[in-house]
Amino acid sequence: MIPLLTALPQWLQKITFTNTELVAAILSFWCVWLAAKNNILNWPVAMAGSVLYVVVFYQSALYSDAFLNVIFLGFQAFGWYKWSRSGSQNKMLKATEKLSTETLNQPLVAETKQWLPVLVIGLILYIPWTFFVKSGTIQQWISPGSFQAPRFLYIDAALFILSICALYMQGKRWIQHWYLWILVDLIYVPMYILNNNFITALLYAVYIPLALKGCQLWKANLRERKVVD
Repeated sequence: MIPLLTALPQWLQKITFTNTELVAAILSFWCVWLAAKNNILNWPVAMAGSVLYVVVFYQSALYSDAFLNVIFLGFQAFGWYKWSRSGSQNKMLKATEKLSTETLNQPLVAETKQWLPVLVIGLILYIPWTFFVKSGTIQQWISPGSFQAPRFLYIDAALFILSICALYMQGKRWIQHWYLWILVDLIYVPMYILNNNFITALLYAVYIPLALKGCQLWKANLRERKVVD
């Protein structure tokens, strides 16, 4: 295990950085397109993009982003598993059962007492996470004996925490998660530009109108439910 960790940085250096970022961005955008088409292949494509972005962000010294994409991998693997199971189960569901499943998957508006604690917990975790990244522990795990100071430490760590909060809210299907994603994307774009991750900055610039559109669709869904009720 140790020899593998020692050899890993040498392997990472052999990858062409720009090409890696380009392929990662293409895969990330492709997975969004596949998800819009309700295609289960969006999950493995998203996982491939996340793996490459772990490499890209580690090389860019954006360690919180690198770790975030590791977390994305877990969510994506779970999503792939759930979609695979639901695909086979839906064939066996009766019409009434399908209706109840669709009802469970409807967007929700979280009350302040629901979403506020999520942000408070995120704020509490922000300081220890920042110290953890600053300590160089992540680099020591991957490349013992080497250290490259993290770039945009505090902003990157804050965006990491906000992204985790948004993922949790998204899992709960709270409409407020769209607001967090829009905020995160707006901050990520200039940060990536300043860090010379221009391709990723363009990708996140594209994510902004997509998130705005998603938010509008969820709001329209909520309005339709109110009319029906």
